[in-house]
Amino acid sequence: MPTPARRQYLDIKARYPDALLAYNIGDFYEFFDHDAETVARELHLTLTARSFGPGEVVPLAGVPTHAIEVYAARLVARGYRVAICDQVSPPGRGLVQRAVTRVLTPGTVVEPGMLAPARETYLAAVAIGRRDPATGLPRAVGLAWADASVGAFACAQWSADDLPHALQAELARLSPAEVLVSAALARDDTPERAWLRPYSLSSCADDAFDPESARIRLCRHFGVATLAAYGCERLPLATAAASAIVQYIERVNAPLLALLSDLRAYDTRGFVEMDAHVLRALEVVEPARAESGGASQQGATLLATLDATRTPMGARLLRRTLLHPLRDRAALETRLDAVAELVARISLRQRLAPLLAGLGDLERLAARIAQGAAVPRELLALASGLGRAPAVVEALADCVAMALGETRAELDPCADARDLILRAVADPGEATGRRLRAGYSADLDALVDAASETRQWIAALEGLERERTGIRSLKVGYNKVFGYYIEVTRPNLARVPDDYQRRQTIANGERFVTAELKEHEAQALHAEERIATLDGELYAALLAELARSHARLRRTVGALARLDVWLSLAEVGVARRYIRPELADDTVLEIVGGRHPVIEATLDGAEFIANDTRLDDLAQASDDNPAPTRAMLLTGPNMAGKSTYLRQVALITLMAQVGSFVPAQSARIGLVD
Repeated sequence: MPTPARRQYLDIKARYPDALLAYNIGDFYEFFDHDAETVARELHLTLTARSFGPGEVVPLAGVPTHAIEVYAARLVARGYRVAICDQVSPPGRGLVQRAVTRVLTPGTVVEPGMLAPARETYLAAVAIGRRDPATGLPRAVGLAWADASVGAFACAQWSADDLPHALQAELARLSPAEVLVSAALARDDTPERAWLRPYSLSSCADDAFDPESARIRLCRHFGVATLAAYGCERLPLATAAASAIVQYIERVNAPLLALLSDLRAYDTRGFVEMDAHVLRALEVVEPARAESGGASQQGATLLATLDATRTPMGARLLRRTLLHPLRDRAALETRLDAVAELVARISLRQRLAPLLAGLGDLERLAARIAQGAAVPRELLALASGLGRAPAVVEALADCVAMALGETRAELDPCADARDLILRAVADPGEATGRRLRAGYSADLDALVDAASETRQWIAALEGLERERTGIRSLKVGYNKVFGYYIEVTRPNLARVPDDYQRRQTIANGERFVTAELKEHEAQALHAEERIATLDGELYAALLAELARSHARLRRTVGALARLDVWLSLAEVGVARRYIRPELADDTVLEIVGGRHPVIEATLDGAEFIANDTRLDDLAQASDDNPAPTRAMLLTGPNMAGKSTYLRQVALITLMAQVGSFVPAQSARIGLVD
């Protein structure tokens, strides 16, 4: 029969059968049974065993509590889910109570040490509509995704005419770490399951994707009566996918729900369609042969070529920008105007560059505040970053580009939040062990002063007792078992006063206490407990107060990220002699002196031989030009550069449609779909 400790473990494990259960015991997180065998194999740990009574010996593998995030990150990166089970009652007599406090999954990790600074970690959900009897395929599909580390939340829906290529193209761009699907889809071998084959799937109950229940759940989550303001009221499958994400996060890490405060419905027809094959062939963000390439190969991408960003949020935005080229000429011209002004004004670039450098990941810091998880060091980093915002606003004061003006208007320094942080948060370098600064709370200061006086009395006790007793070797000490004590060596025991109470015999003497010493010890311990409690309560209230500024912080962070991207494109454009492309609404493609941006960047100063491209607009047919050029025939031996030329034209077109300058003498580009 299982012991109470074993039964407690088995009961908790039964509620999380699809996760590796990290079970807190003292200074370690232990894994048992099959979980232990898996963890030992994946993390190269020694597999041992533990007895839970007669005949109950089970496999065991453990990791130190202070290193759980490091080990859990490695497990999550391999596709496992890790349930963190902590002690929720103080140790003492009887069985310590334990509960799962969070579940780490590939798509929901938000711990700073488990995230890549320059890319998002997406949790996606796919909702499949009813099948068309004629084709056997879904009539529609909905997709939702969230980046829980920053609170981004969006959804889209496609009809049968767009499937499966539109869904697969968007998933290729997002490259989600985890995809939620219904239990039926995860179980059955269907064509839709094949669409999702490259991704890590997690199954949810089938009713999690019910459109009507989903609408009610989302309305309750956002505190609204209708989803019209979010653009998904008439997108039942997109709504179902978004609701599945909310339900899943509520189950695995409920505090993250506070970040999902908004939902954006979007239409992928506003972007240039690029599937996984195109992204890989053009090496937009990943090298085509990443699995076999060396260090130099890893940098041979368009992203690496254009990335001179100075902030993590800017780096992530540049990646998203390259993966979602626009088909809106007006929006692109606005971006190009901003880049052009930065290109033309070297003094502006020189002012902005040091302000953005070392700014830190303010986007994720703001999100951790909303989660209630930010530590003092992170709050001070946010305050430091916000302190630069006024200088950025001033630098942009005389800009004429509309996008730069709009960015300046969105740069709210959040002075009230910054001042609150600086007034409240103690320097982590101070040895007080408290999170709040002296002077922030009169009640906390009073407790600290009282505890300090008590500790000073105890510190002075040794000298006072030596003088009173005449025992020069007398010492006052402390240990966790007996607390404070007075130690007297054996030759001096005859001189011990009557008010000393014997507590412990040691090899060379005895340890004693006095009523006064125990009274002061109790005062000190009680004061420390009250200090810790009040410090925690005040710090939680501080985070809640700062969380009210989250929407403003997100706008400011978004503006800084955009500015970082435009500055990066401008600096790369100047350094590599790029020019502003002329965008057109027709189908012309005319590039003079075009160069392959990625190859040119890897030549270490060697010259790339430029070449031209011209494809006419079909509407330009006339008597003088009855057959406009709409195709080119490339010939030549192997390794002559034919594929390089093809990719060069594609990359220049792609760069133009993200709002970047391009490597050419001149370029006129009709927008492509």
